[in-house]
Amino acid sequence: MKLHHFSDETLEYAKIMKKYSDKFPSIIEEQREKIDKIYDIVEKCSAIHVYGKGRSGAIAVCFSLRLSHFDFKPVFFLGDVIKKVIAPDDMIFLISGSGDTSEVVEVAKKARKLGAKIVSLTSYTDSMLVKNSDVVIILPGGMEKGKGWSYLEAQLNERPSFYGGGEFEFYAYLFQETLLSAIGMHKEIEGSIIAKTHERDETLKE
Repeated sequence: MKLHHFSDETLEYAKIMKKYSDKFPSIIEEQREKIDKIYDIVEKCSAIHVYGKGRSGAIAVCFSLRLSHFDFKPVFFLGDVIKKVIAPDDMIFLISGSGDTSEVVEVAKKARKLGAKIVSLTSYTDSMLVKNSDVVIILPGGMEKGKGWSYLEAQLNERPSFYGGGEFEFYAYLFQETLLSAIGMHKEIEGSIIAKTHERDETLKE
């Protein structure tokens, strides 16, 4: 039986999170030109399609939901039953830590043939997703994949590691929240608009 509290491990990982979040601004600073290109695409596109699989898919759902609250562009998650056909002037926002997730790469290839603009988040530059994207933001998480490991092995060999992986998803969530906040501020979108479009979850009163 362990003689210490669960909160001891929790605190240790909380300290690790601080290390990663302190690193985040420099990641954005190094890719400022790409960030500006993303905004240009957002401004010019007719609709935004978002997609990812697995844990990356969860981040993609968060991004599409949060972005839809701005109510300035039609936003679709490609995994939904109800979605719009991709048009040449649309933006495709894809998330894949490995950059080689087959379903995500397939979306990129199809969208590229249609002439849509593809923006991707990944952690590995030598990947099929990078080869089929217009703008790529590189986030930590699987950099060691270059040693011949699989993507999961690359995550597990980072030190200090997220338990069972997860570094890429951590940064992907930070990035989507940062991008959303920047868009809202730059376009001077009032918070009241988000309040109006946000789903109400209060209990209905009789």
